[in-house]
Amino acid sequence: MKIQTTYAVNYSFNLDNWLEEYKPIMIPKKSEGVRYDAYEMYLEKCEEFKSFLKSTDDVTDKAGKKLNPLQIHNAIEDYKIIIKKLILIINLRLYKAYNVKKETNIAYVVMRAYWIDQNGKPFRNFSKNLGAEHKILVNGVIPHHLLDSAENDILNLMWDLWLIEYVHGGEYMTDENGDMHPL
Repeated sequence: MKIQTTYAVNYSFNLDNWLEEYKPIMIPKKSEGVRYDAYEMYLEKCEEFKSFLKSTDDVTDKAGKKLNPLQIHNAIEDYKIIIKKLILIINLRLYKAYNVKKETNIAYVVMRAYWIDQNGKPFRNFSKNLGAEHKILVNGVIPHHLLDSAENDILNLMWDLWLIEYVHGGEYMTDENGDMHPL
């Protein structure tokens, strides 16, 4: 049965404009490891998304069952979340926070990064404790080697989580620190 809309369609999703908004700030070099891997995957997923949106074929799930309009809308939103997560990895932003241990009243410097939930909303998901504020700060500044280490650790955690969510079907192992890694 063919269904025709009776509503005027004034809204049009412009993929090119959306991708312009969610793009890498800088193109990573191959030597940048995880960032470069995420960039390669970003390019692949953008092309996949473009093909999906341009297709006039019936859209089916993995089992071959035809999707209804709501399911197709959800698939589009899923593509957007997948790409946004890759951009969070490529354009990593760390946020400095202080946690105070109540028993000792000592402030600890923690670097944090955001992730995106299944509804497309950002939330704090990654953190790296750099240590007690009075022990790590040099003239009130976090040394570069500590920032680089935190960035590298968080990038690896983000990439591993992305792989678990979208490549390895949710399968993972846990290391001695409690961090998840894809199988």
